[in-house]
Amino acid sequence: MEISNMEKHWIWLASAEDMTGRRFYQLLAQYEDPREIAENLGDPALRFLGEKCLASLRAGAAPGAMDAMLESLERSGQRVLTRLSPDWPEAFDGIVDPPHILYLAGEGFPQGDRQTAVVGSRRASRDGLRAAREISEGLAREGVTVLSGMARGIDTQAHVGCLDGGGRTVAVLGCGLDVVYPPENRALRDRILSSGGLLVGEYAPGTPPVSGHFPRRNRLISALSQAVIVVEGERTSGAMITANLALEQGRDVFAVPGSIYAPMSVGPNNLIRDGAPPILSHWDLLEGMHWGNRPARNAVKKRQVELSPQEKRIVDALAIEEKSFEELALTTGFTTAELNSLLTILELRGIILKAPGQMFRSNL
Repeated sequence: MEISNMEKHWIWLASAEDMTGRRFYQLLAQYEDPREIAENLGDPALRFLGEKCLASLRAGAAPGAMDAMLESLERSGQRVLTRLSPDWPEAFDGIVDPPHILYLAGEGFPQGDRQTAVVGSRRASRDGLRAAREISEGLAREGVTVLSGMARGIDTQAHVGCLDGGGRTVAVLGCGLDVVYPPENRALRDRILSSGGLLVGEYAPGTPPVSGHFPRRNRLISALSQAVIVVEGERTSGAMITANLALEQGRDVFAVPGSIYAPMSVGPNNLIRDGAPPILSHWDLLEGMHWGNRPARNAVKKRQVELSPQEKRIVDALAIEEKSFEELALTTGFTTAELNSLLTILELRGIILKAPGQMFRSNL
C-alpha cells in the first residue's frame, strides 16, 4: 500500500510513546502539518510533551527510522491507516474523541450497513455465554458482521458464534495487535484472521493491555456498528459504557433480559426498562433493524428423530440448558462409560452438540 510522505509523518507522530489523542491534535492545531513538527523538535513550545515523548519523536525522526517502522509493520502482517487514508472509516468522523491512527490485521473494514456489536461481561453466566454465542451465530447465518472486543466471556463467545455461523467477525483490541490478550485466545485470533476477519486497534505494536485502554476501545466498537447488543453486565460495566457511547453516537441499542436477581443482568435489564428492545433471539435484532423477518411459525418444524429410552434421557436433560459431562452424569444416573458411549453416538448423529468449555447442548 502506497503511503504519502505526509501520512508517513502522521504515523510517526501518532506512534510516539506517551502520545495521547489530545496531545496529537494539540500539536496539529499548533503546527498544522506533522512534517513541520519533525523539523522543529527543538522548539521550546514542545516541552509540554515530556522528555519520554520527545525522545521517542527524535528517535522516530532519525534517517530511515520511519521507513524501518513501516517495513516492520508489513512483516508482522499489519498495516496502518491515518485520517488522511482513503480507506479511513467514515463512521469515526462524527464521534467525540475520534482515533488519529488505526492498526489493522486481516481483511478490510466491513462494507454495507449490517454490522452489530455483541458485548458483555468477562464474568458472564453460563446462560449469558450461550446467548452471546447463539445470537451471534444466528446473525452470521443471515449475513451480519459481528463485532466485539475479544475479551474473556461474552466477547469471546460472540466471535466464536459468528465464526461457527460461517460469518465474518471484527475484533477491536485495547492493546497492540501483536499482543495476544487474553493469552488463551491465541487460537481464536488465528481463526478470525484465517476466516477473513479483521483485528483493529489504535495502539502501536507491543502496547500492553492497560486497563484504561478498554473503555476507549469501546467507542470504536460502537462507532463501527449500526446496532449494539448488551448480553450481560453490571450497572457500570464496560458493556454499559459501550451502550451509552452507542446511544450518544446515534446507534441502536438492544439488550438480552435476565433474572432481576442476577448482578450481571442489572445493566441489560435497566436498558430494557429505559426503552431498549429486548433480544430473545437473533431474529429480534434482524426485525428491529429491518434486516430480515423470521420464518413463519408453521414453517419451523422440530426435527423428529428416533431415540432409545437411554438417549431420550440425555436429550431431555439438555432440553432447557446445556450441561457439563459431570452434570449429565448426575442428572441421568449413567456411569461414566455408559454416558461417554451415548454422548458419542448422539454427537455423531447430530442430535447433540459439544459447546465450548466441555459443555453439551441439544440440537433438536
